[in-house]
Amino acid sequence: MSGPRPFRDVKLQWLQQLSCDKYLSDNARSVALYIITTHLNGHTEKAWPSYQTIADATGKSVKTIQRAIRDLETSGWFEIRRGNGIGHNTEYRPSVASILRASDARENTDKVVTLYPGESGQNRPARRSDVSGEGGQICPPNPEKEKIYKPNPREDAPPRVKTRPAIPLVFVAETRTKQIEQWCRWLRRHGFPPMEMFCIRVVKDGKHGYALPSYWPPNEASAMARNWIAFFNRRRDFIAERPQEGDYIRAS
Repeated sequence: MSGPRPFRDVKLQWLQQLSCDKYLSDNARSVALYIITTHLNGHTEKAWPSYQTIADATGKSVKTIQRAIRDLETSGWFEIRRGNGIGHNTEYRPSVASILRASDARENTDKVVTLYPGESGQNRPARRSDVSGEGGQICPPNPEKEKIYKPNPREDAPPRVKTRPAIPLVFVAETRTKQIEQWCRWLRRHGFPPMEMFCIRVVKDGKHGYALPSYWPPNEASAMARNWIAFFNRRRDFIAERPQEGDYIRAS
């Protein structure tokens, strides 16, 4: 048995063994997959997502994430160094034992099966050759027959339509009165109707609020200000075409 390999070389085997751990809860397995596939640094083999970041991405509560992290730590999948929460998030790293198990699995799959008879391996396949034993080529190649004359379907395909990337939205609770007031002033300054006219009120975890492009209005000199203005223009046109059916939209 050799030593552990770099995690990036045994990542597939590590994930396969994680998915087959029948003693691991589904929540813990989901959190581990998210950390490994989204936040793990391939060079340092560490990740630093906060509890809230994992909760938002997986759709679970922070308490559920904390229980899942403890489950991953006690079952030996991660080595965890907890931060103080003030600019220092908890550090996650695949444990040495789990990497060693994945390295052993990788080593077993890398073994080459012998192709020689008499050594309990696979028989060597018969070798085919275009050259006969008497000299001279049996069938000379014909480059003209090897050319492909089929039309390329991509040439007749319509040009791709360039789409505008979606702007990720964040939840701003109604209790954040200072943030809401600044957004209202920003909308008035750019000639938009009141915020309630955009039908962006949502309910998340029982709290009422708004789905906005950012927690605070953009700086006028910011390059993102133009994108946010375009977002509210599109939202206003959408509401004009489809009458709103209610004040609140339940957030998923």
